[in-house]
Amino acid sequence: MAKGNKSLTRRGNKFGLFISLLLLLLGCILFFFSFDRQIVSILKTTLMHEMGVSNKDYSLLITAFMAPYIGMYFFSGVLVDKFGSRLVLTFLMIVMAIATLITGLSHSLTGMLIGRFMLGLAESGVVPALTLAIFTWFKAEQRAFAFQLTNIVQSLGLIVAPPFIAWITLSHSWRWAFFIPAGVGILVGLLWFIACRRQPAVTELQPESKDDVSMLQRYKFVLASAPVWTLIVARLLTDPFWFFYQYWQIGFMQEKLGLSLARVGELMWFPPLAAVFGVLLVCRISDRLVARGVEPTRARLNLIWAVTCLAPLIFFLPSVQNVWLAVGIMTVINFMCTAWLSMVTIMMGGLVPRAAIATAIGIMSALGGISAIIFNGFVGAIIDLYGYAVPIYVGAVLHPAGAIVLAGYFLRYKKINQEIAI
Repeated sequence: MAKGNKSLTRRGNKFGLFISLLLLLLGCILFFFSFDRQIVSILKTTLMHEMGVSNKDYSLLITAFMAPYIGMYFFSGVLVDKFGSRLVLTFLMIVMAIATLITGLSHSLTGMLIGRFMLGLAESGVVPALTLAIFTWFKAEQRAFAFQLTNIVQSLGLIVAPPFIAWITLSHSWRWAFFIPAGVGILVGLLWFIACRRQPAVTELQPESKDDVSMLQRYKFVLASAPVWTLIVARLLTDPFWFFYQYWQIGFMQEKLGLSLARVGELMWFPPLAAVFGVLLVCRISDRLVARGVEPTRARLNLIWAVTCLAPLIFFLPSVQNVWLAVGIMTVINFMCTAWLSMVTIMMGGLVPRAAIATAIGIMSALGGISAIIFNGFVGAIIDLYGYAVPIYVGAVLHPAGAIVLAGYFLRYKKINQEIAI
């Protein structure tokens, strides 16, 4: 009997180490997911001088990334549900690396547009595949925390990118800011393929994909659900500001507050660093609520409504003259938007059948991205005419609007269910 217990303990320890390795690799994949897309935004002013890129050209570069990124989301989730996260994430990491390499080798706007287009195609499958992996290997009361643990490594991409890209550009060349992550990204993709060889060995956990479910059935699972559509509407409202913040925050700091590239590298690692630990706490609280018996969807909603209370601080950003105050407000923005995305993603995974988790995440991300690309497609011209204030003021009301939509449906949904029970 003792030998049997020791064997189970060793097996449990090995499984725990294996899970930790998978989490680390998933985090590394998210690291490059965030790092690769940031390079162009951090080098915006540099590219304006080196390559003659204007604000309109920069908007075009963003569109070249976002158009395939959004369009492919309609299909990437279904492919993830069909083939599983092991094959899909390996393939996507290799394509992301090639796209980043092409961008760094470019000597014209056309070459950079091709690289960004490829990057958008590849990145569309990363979040659905990661979400499926989390729901495959973790129980309901563990998922938000596990999801955010991978996001900690992802956030290192947001933290490391400004100082690293500034340093490598000033000491060598801006092209090396593309070459180095491309090479390391291929290595991470291959390590994921090697490590993720087996299916879960625990009875509570299930295999990733179900080949007997057709693509049409997966779409029906998603598109016939009213709660799913409510989350999609919330993302339609909130995604535009999150994408705007990611792509224009460095330009704002340089053009509005006069920061040099070196100064950007010194300061802009702090908002994502502070935000990631704040969101980790939010996810931990969410899982603790679920463990204590709170319905999972309601636990995530409570945290969404709480962080949305920070949105009014955004209105002060256009009038800020102090650099440190601007960094503080950007930290709040980063925390609020990231917490929103984490909670909504985990909510979505719990509202659809396992066979359609990645499909649901893909469709939600695609439709949210459509509103983001429309918003950001005009931002360059608006900033040229009116400055940064107009898009910031508009963006400041979007997360509160999304929170109202979620409250309007889910509170009414709970009331209806209570009346039916009576």
